Parts: sequence; structure tokens; C-alpha cells
Amino acid sequence: MLTSYTDVHVLNVGRGSCTVVESPSGRATMIDINDGGELRAEECEAIKQRSSLSFLAHALIAKEVQMLDDPIEWFKTHVGGSMFRFILSHPDMDHMSGIRHLLSRSSGIDVGNFWDHDHTRTRTEDDYANNEAGWLDWQWYMGFHKQWQWEGVTWPKRIHPLRGETGNYWTDDSIEILSPTNPLISDCDAADDYNDASYVIRVAHGPTSRLLVPGDVESKAWNDMVGAGISLRANVLIASHHGRNSGYHEEALDLIKPEIVIISSDEIPAKEDAIEKYKKRSLVFSTRKHGTLTVRMHDGGDVEILDRNGFQLEGLTDVVASSA
Repeated sequence: MLTSYTDVHVLNVGRGSCTVVESPSGRATMIDINDGGELRAEECEAIKQRSSLSFLAHALIAKEVQMLDDPIEWFKTHVGGSMFRFILSHPDMDHMSGIRHLLSRSSGIDVGNFWDHDHTRTRTEDDYANNEAGWLDWQWYMGFHKQWQWEGVTWPKRIHPLRGETGNYWTDDSIEILSPTNPLISDCDAADDYNDASYVIRVAHGPTSRLLVPGDVESKAWNDMVGAGISLRANVLIASHHGRNSGYHEEALDLIKPEIVIISSDEIPAKEDAIEKYKKRSLVFSTRKHGTLTVRMHDGGDVEILDRNGFQLEGLTDVVASSA
């Protein structure tokens, strides 16, 4: 359905990431996926630490589980139809849990295009001890990544654009690629740590509204973008690495100048949490507190933040005079 606004939905999937972009063209994009059906053991433990009463802790856990959204079911209910593109920011499990359902099309969603950069990461079954679902996800993903031919399996079209590359459809949908580059991916291959290989995507609407989705990038990638003179300005920032200190970068934030920061994560240890730093700069919303959030960018520059029921949490008028 054609619209005069762009909606960016930041799903509440616990300690993971899933963002859905509905462009005015009617083309839908999902950036990352993380099954939202349950909390991880460490998330449950963090909740228990807040309460000395076990029955209250279990009630809090049940409430938080109820607030989680399963990305596939959410997409089918709220967007429907086909998914024009899926972007895997980087091959870490909290960004790709449940990917086998998309790739096998058992979800009932037809995925047309899949962004997946040319890394060399490998994994074995031993890496997924006590996580059979994760191992299945990885095997399906590797089948896609290496384009294995499996009977009855039709893969989405695989592309791997890098910084600055343009294409008819993502350019038409006002999607920019700010990172990675081949050298960043090579560095991550050498370290077997792929946070800094994350796709950094900026979504625009009209001449003034921008939203930045930086995956899990840390200092190396932020330094690379700042040093390359990349324009980072965005009204809304989805905090890198789920709001951890490792994704917080002062110089990059000086360039982004976000009016709103959204943190996509459940509770993380206090020593890792940068939420108070972000609050000194911007309005901060979090899926851990508000559940699934929608950023609606209107013609003319107005930006709304809507909760999972469509009620407005915050409205900004003429949030920025220039996209520079």
C-alpha cells in the first residue's frame, strides 16, 4: 500500500534485534531477525536479581515474555504480503535466530532479496551446545550463503552491496549504505568478530527526516566512518550493539546529533549499559520498557514515536532544518 510516510518498526524481541521498514513504495524491508518467543537464561536471571520474591520474579518474566513479538508472526499480521528485502547486518545469532524459517519459506513469507556480505565465518555443532535451534539456523544460513542446491529449496536473490553503492530499488526506497567496506569485513574475518562488519543503514523520508540503523558496530567501524567523512546525520538512532557501551561513540554521536535514540534490547548488565549516556544527549525509548516501537516519518519533517498499539509516545515538529 502506497503511503506518504515511512514507518520503521523496532520490534521487541528481547536481547536481539529486528527492524522492519515500510517504505512509501509499498516495499517492505526486514533488518535482522531474532525469535521473540522466550527470554534467554541470562535475561531471566537479570529479572530475578530485581526481586527477592521468586513468585514475583516469575510473574515479571511472564509479563516480559508476553510483551515479546515474534518477527515472522508480527510481519504477517502487521505488514502482510511478501518481504521485498531482508538485510542481515552481520552473522551473529541474536541477529539471525529463526532465519531458517524465512529461508525455507515455511513462514509463508516470500522473501525476494537478501543482503549478505562476503565473510568467511565458519561454525561447528560444538559452537551451539544446548542450542539445537541455533545450529539449525546456522546450517540453513550457510546453505544460502554458499548457494548450495537443495531439492525443493528456492533461495531469495543474494546480493552484497557495500558502502556507497546504489541500486534501483533501495535507492528508490531512500536507503543508504554507510558501512561496511571490504577492508572492515576482512578485519572481522581475521578476528572472527563481526560486530564491525555490520551493515549501517540510513533510511530517509523527504528532505529532512533520517533514521540510522547501525547494527552492532563498535569503535573500529565508527572510526572508519568518521575518518572517511561519511555523513552520519540522523534524527533517530537505533543504538548500536543494543545500547551497550561498546557501541557508544562520542565523535560519531556529535555527527549524528540524534533527537531520539531507541534501544533494542532487554535488560543488560549495568556495567555494559550506555542508556544514561544517551539520555544526556537525546530522548531515549527502549523496547525493554515500551515494547515494540514505530517511528513514523511524515512529509514535512514531523516524526512520531508510536507504541505497539499505535498510540503516540512522542511527536517532534520540524525536527531538523537540514539533512547535512
